[in-house]
Amino acid sequence: MTAATADLPSDFKVLGLICGGHFLSHFYMLALPALMIFWHKDLGISYTLLGIVLSARYVTTGVAQILCGFYVDRYGAMPILLSGLLLMITAMGLLAFATDFWMILVLVILAGIGDGVFHPADYAILNGSISGGRMGRAFSVHTFSGYLGFAAAPAFITFVATYWNWQTAVLTSVAAGYVVWLLIIIYRASLKDDAVAALPKQKEQATGDTLGDHAKLLFSRPVLLLFSFFAMASLASSGILSFSIPALNALHGTSEVEAGFAVSAYMLVSSFAVLAGGWISDHIHRQDTFAALSYATSIVAILAIAVLPLHYLVLVLVLGFAGFCHGVIRPARDLMVRAVVPRGSTGKVFGFVFTGQNAGGSIAPIILGPAMDNLAPQWIFFITIGFMVLCIATILAPRGPMTKPAAAE
Repeated sequence: MTAATADLPSDFKVLGLICGGHFLSHFYMLALPALMIFWHKDLGISYTLLGIVLSARYVTTGVAQILCGFYVDRYGAMPILLSGLLLMITAMGLLAFATDFWMILVLVILAGIGDGVFHPADYAILNGSISGGRMGRAFSVHTFSGYLGFAAAPAFITFVATYWNWQTAVLTSVAAGYVVWLLIIIYRASLKDDAVAALPKQKEQATGDTLGDHAKLLFSRPVLLLFSFFAMASLASSGILSFSIPALNALHGTSEVEAGFAVSAYMLVSSFAVLAGGWISDHIHRQDTFAALSYATSIVAILAIAVLPLHYLVLVLVLGFAGFCHGVIRPARDLMVRAVVPRGSTGKVFGFVFTGQNAGGSIAPIILGPAMDNLAPQWIFFITIGFMVLCIATILAPRGPMTKPAAAE
């Protein structure tokens, strides 16, 4: 039996625990939009105020994610992960007793702070626990678990809230969350992280803890390029997920239901493509080239949707193909980040670059909303293609040497 085969049960246990938390992170994120219609009806809260709640959630998580990255590298991932997960679950549970906008806002902000731990803590633990030859597949399963959380939340929340009430929907999902939290505590000995492994060396080289050293790392050319890539990728996906339904309706006369199905096909194919991407990433050396080629191929598909009068079935297939191209690069994307992270800096670097997603998601409506109102519908797809071109540019741009903090030298 090879060492890699012997490590397989341990890898499965680590993935099960970490992906369970990541599933909850994404589940609770999309539970909030599903709850809005019930809060609007039962509590009389306007959709404008509920939109502010969602914005606060994303901004809070983005800021917390960066700060949690520093805490992970200083104190280790486990205490940060368990604290954040508990805060998120408890805040979500208290929402069942909310009676007005301000209670919901405060609790959602607290849940957003808790949610900020996952990317820095999860990647530090995966990086320290999973066998190196399976890292791409591990990252793909981690991403896939988040997609499953996205898919499960709307169906579960709306079903339980419709047949019982929204409070029951919240409390039931929170009960499952506490089970996951307890399982992580029980089996925490199986979870190792590279932040803890690097702590003794960091203590010996105290100069590595200076703010200037951390700033040099996060604002080094490789990390900034990856941050930009995450932001551009988020902008590109927002064009498809948020605005392609009205764009397809105006451009091709596709009904809202049919357009919604086409976007669902994009998301569904993208989800399973993540798993294929994990296997591919473990068997190639140039993750950047593979990601760039995938984006270039997807540009052809999106351009065809914008300029050709496609039959509906062909439209679904083409959009699904674009989803495959975008999903299959996710593990390669994560491995590109891993490749530039000095040991002991996994938390802060992953936390920082993933905040690029929050930045892109917050900018997208400002650009695409006015475009939908004032330009021809093709421009939603042309602008999306423009963001994809920028994705390729940030992937292939020369990164130069990594600027490491002194503690990682």
